Amino acid sequence: MTSVGMDLGKKQSELCVLDERDTVTERGRVRTQREALTKRFANVPPCRIAIESCRDTGWVFDHLTALGHEVVVVDTTRARALGIGQGRRKTDRRDAEALARAIARGVVPRAHVLSAEGRQLRDVLHARDQLVRVRGRLVTMLRGQFQGRGWATPRCATAAFATRLRCSGLPGVDAPEVQALLAVLRSVTTEIEQLERHLAALAARHDAVARLSTVPGVKLIVGLTVIAALDDATRFKDAHQVQAYLGLVPSEYSTGGKRRTGGITRCGNALARRMLVQAARSLLRTRRAQRDPLVVWAQTVAARRGQKRAVIGVARRLAGILWAMWVDGTCYDPQGLARQSFAGLSRRARRAQHDAALMAGVTRSMPQA
Repeated sequence: MTSVGMDLGKKQSELCVLDERDTVTERGRVRTQREALTKRFANVPPCRIAIESCRDTGWVFDHLTALGHEVVVVDTTRARALGIGQGRRKTDRRDAEALARAIARGVVPRAHVLSAEGRQLRDVLHARDQLVRVRGRLVTMLRGQFQGRGWATPRCATAAFATRLRCSGLPGVDAPEVQALLAVLRSVTTEIEQLERHLAALAARHDAVARLSTVPGVKLIVGLTVIAALDDATRFKDAHQVQAYLGLVPSEYSTGGKRRTGGITRCGNALARRMLVQAARSLLRTRRAQRDPLVVWAQTVAARRGQKRAVIGVARRLAGILWAMWVDGTCYDPQGLARQSFAGLSRRARRAQHDAALMAGVTRSMPQA
């Protein structure tokens, strides 16, 4: 079967074609458009085509697969192992040939391609995230303007800030620049609410969202973000793979018999990681969740390692818990989690956690050391 390496570009993509004897038979370029790809690949025998993961990967993968070709998406984090960018010589021509030779040898590190539904959900979530960021910057700008005039603005949620400020009666609310910012703020808030209603309709298609929302601190947006990031929960072997995929595990550089660990890797979906951290902070601040075993465990970690590490630890455990609930089709079980929270701790730490859990009424008996 013919092997093709395609280095996708915004306007044009570089091609390298190898025959069954690994001989380059064609080099060239094709416009990164549906019509151009159809003209080039529609009337040829089935090929194995390797492309790198990028913004255009989704529709290119779907289009070439529909034309009858075997398309493999290369994991960009391991692309250098294929020879891409080595020797300080990186060109589209060389990259396309490296992809073609890698797929001919069968050594391509494959990346998961999001489903069409997952890509749609991801785009809506990213659009909402950008609007929320814009709203936050507008509120910060308005607060700064009034603070510079010596007036304190109302303390409230960003969604209600425009209404509260308009009704506050503060001097300068009718100023043209303030009214312009408030008009944009109201418009952005309206668009966010519309997107959230659309996300609620999309959530009705996923039975897992209701189960994931039973976890304290996890609601509609967090559940949908995790579902969009993982796309297919069955492709992960265990919870640790999910945590590593989302960049919530410690980085490590161990050599010469010495083990060195650092902060989290921050690899993978940044939005999902940020949502899990926000869910962890929300969980730790919620009063009615103070008896939850996750909170008890986080308090033990915070006493030993600090609050920031405790928040990251809760976010990491939330990623594994949400994945397990999605795969098993179960709801949140704090009692079962309380029994597992003692695993991997020293005897002193288990004793301290047990005492805290006992005071909170989470568990009744001390587990065996």
